[in-house]
Amino acid sequence: MSEKKKIVIGIDLGTTNSLVAHIRGESPRIIPNPRGSRMTPSVVCFKDDGQVIVGELAKNQAVLNSENTFSDIKLSMGTDRILPVGNKKYAPVEISGFILDSLKEYAEEYIGCNIKDAVITVPAYFNDKQRDDTLKAAAMAGLNVLKLLNEPTAAALTYGFTKKKGTRLLVIDFGGGTLDITLMEYKNRVFRVRGVGGSASIGGTNFDKAIVDYILKDFKTAYDLDLSHDKIAFQQIVIHAEKAKTDLSSTEETQIMIPYITATHKGPVHLNMPLSRKTLENLIDPILGEIERHICKTFEQASLSPEWVKTIIMVGGSTRVPAVENLVKKITGSSDMAEDMLGSSQTKSQPDVAIKQIKKNINPDEAVARGAGILAGILEGSLTDIEFHDITPHDLGVEDDKGEFVTVLPRGTAYPAQKYHLFTTTQDYQKEVCIHVLQRVGTNGVKPVSLGWFRLKTDETRKKGESNIDVTFSIDANGLLNVSAVDIDSGEIEDITIENKIVN
Repeated sequence: MSEKKKIVIGIDLGTTNSLVAHIRGESPRIIPNPRGSRMTPSVVCFKDDGQVIVGELAKNQAVLNSENTFSDIKLSMGTDRILPVGNKKYAPVEISGFILDSLKEYAEEYIGCNIKDAVITVPAYFNDKQRDDTLKAAAMAGLNVLKLLNEPTAAALTYGFTKKKGTRLLVIDFGGGTLDITLMEYKNRVFRVRGVGGSASIGGTNFDKAIVDYILKDFKTAYDLDLSHDKIAFQQIVIHAEKAKTDLSSTEETQIMIPYITATHKGPVHLNMPLSRKTLENLIDPILGEIERHICKTFEQASLSPEWVKTIIMVGGSTRVPAVENLVKKITGSSDMAEDMLGSSQTKSQPDVAIKQIKKNINPDEAVARGAGILAGILEGSLTDIEFHDITPHDLGVEDDKGEFVTVLPRGTAYPAQKYHLFTTTQDYQKEVCIHVLQRVGTNGVKPVSLGWFRLKTDETRKKGESNIDVTFSIDANGLLNVSAVDIDSGEIEDITIENKIVN
């Protein structure tokens, strides 16, 4: 009797929507949910009878049951936020666990077997705690995460899956809550990341908030009524703001109409106001400036220029906003030529680096999930001959005796990798040293994140200031970080392994 094939699914756990993919034949397929939709809203609602609802039905409850309905929970991963529901309290990781459990359940129903293994995507800029919370949420849903895959890498896998020709990629992943920027080379079915950047606090919800604030201000000016404290009215405005943003991606003006939004002693009051694309672009101009700063910073940190790029991939629903695409075109000097024009448009007088294309033949909502499905297919053995090499998105190091961060393995290091640093004792005849392993996210004064610590016995005959403590950081091909320290004189050695948290 032959051994039953292991099934691995790929999950895009998104801020606004989530998707599941798997390999059918040799192609990644999106699994529809029970309502026939390919995307499931990342929304969880708790009903009075204790029932937990996920997806479209939960989103539909948002207006009437706003206090017990939670969305955009991905933005709170890695935090200590508490979400009260009646007499109970939930952490963001638990809400994400409900979403993953729902995705797993309908994937099992569709494929027809129990599923335990998964690839889950995360923003490239997620720090250790956010990645760890994602792993915990998966465990709550009964899923074993074989790999946490950076979202832009997943999108690039989707693009390169059927391509034979090499290219140099800029991947802009702009979803509901995060902005990820990745510079990547693709050649001979090998993906190699050259640089990463972005922000965990910029997304399409920032655009929505700008529209909401504009509506509230306009309504207050017209009626002298503040709807920001009216939970039902406010939730309706949020829903219509998101719809208006979507409409303005394909039209120059839209009308925001919410009848009976509130009432006064004179009777019901209706909201009816126009919103143009130009007005929207003025509202989000500061956010666009932040996006531009992050893109330019990513090029700078990778020691590359926009001229290096040949192909631009834009994924995430927020990239549909025309102003975002126009910004990327301005920075890179790109076009949006059709896929089949690449060969005919290149001439000897045009240098190779001058051809930059924004690829529009990839569904921005599904690209990340499909990439997760591709890697899931590789891990389950359905796909072969594809490999990729990622880089560390953050600085890794230790804390010195003054409480300062000392980099051992800098951000942007391709792994597998090994780096070491020599340290000294700080006291005469010191019996041991404490090795505190840290991760630094950016250099803007944010406190480094603690990953763990261990103690090393030292040669007690040594005076302070002698460089005989060798600390080594090693990351293997599977993203496992091992930190070891050895006293060169005595031979004493200790180490710590931090699994599935750092660079997956």
